[in-house]
Amino acid sequence: MEHGDFEIITPPEHLRPFVRRYLYANRILQSGVTFHAKPTGYAYVSNFFGRYGGDHGTMDGRAFERLSRFFFFGQITDHEVFFHHTQSLQLLVCELTATAHHRLLGLSGERVLGLAAPLDEAAPGVAPIARECFVLGAESSRDGHVGEANVFVSHLAERALPADPVVERAVALSEASNGAVRIAQVCEELGVSPRELNRRFTRIVGVSPKFFGQVMQINWVVGLLYANDRAGLAQIAQDAGFYDQAHFNRAMQRFFREGPREFLQSNHPAFRSFLAASRRFGPSSAAED
Repeated sequence: MEHGDFEIITPPEHLRPFVRRYLYANRILQSGVTFHAKPTGYAYVSNFFGRYGGDHGTMDGRAFERLSRFFFFGQITDHEVFFHHTQSLQLLVCELTATAHHRLLGLSGERVLGLAAPLDEAAPGVAPIARECFVLGAESSRDGHVGEANVFVSHLAERALPADPVVERAVALSEASNGAVRIAQVCEELGVSPRELNRRFTRIVGVSPKFFGQVMQINWVVGLLYANDRAGLAQIAQDAGFYDQAHFNRAMQRFFREGPREFLQSNHPAFRSFLAASRRFGPSSAAED
């Protein structure tokens, strides 16, 4: 496993309405590492089963220290976010679906926006379930840690809040098109006004449907760039649903503070396994092992 890489694991079929994928790492660090994160459109519950003392970061301008084994990370809108791991990368991350923080944890979109906090603080009613389900240490196997996560999510799914069909369908349309769908088209299909869609979507997901679609697009672009960094950027822009290369370049500057060519030449170790593969998972994607 290279610096910053996570192993990506597909959850069982019955959990995919709630978990897009698991991200797993288990190694001691020779020196601390810092990951610069970007919006993905999703929230995360992390089980730090190894060493984590001294870990810290900044999310949407808010500094935090990771002083707990179980941590929640919400929606990101800021593009200058970082996480510093001091001693190890020994964790299993549950990447939740766009509405699962609401359905499983009872957290509103407003609550999760920019939130990085111990699970005890973010969702006090869920933390005891996490402590009951996650007991294995760093010496255990990957399958053991994933098994614990499956049991944890299964327990939460038994008491999940009902889905909002409008929001679920809007998310699915955006994911299926990698963000290249017009809000007006979504509203027409769902029979709601743009104002109503924006209100319901933001209340549950945490960001507007327009922003969510932009995140889907840029994540898809990253995957295309890494898959074929020699391809013409104009073709990549077209494949990702951008109007033209100029629009594509502006989006890259907004999300990454650098253009596509500069991005490929930069050192973004976490993206290759974490962000670049993101669009391959979820309810609208084919399952991959």
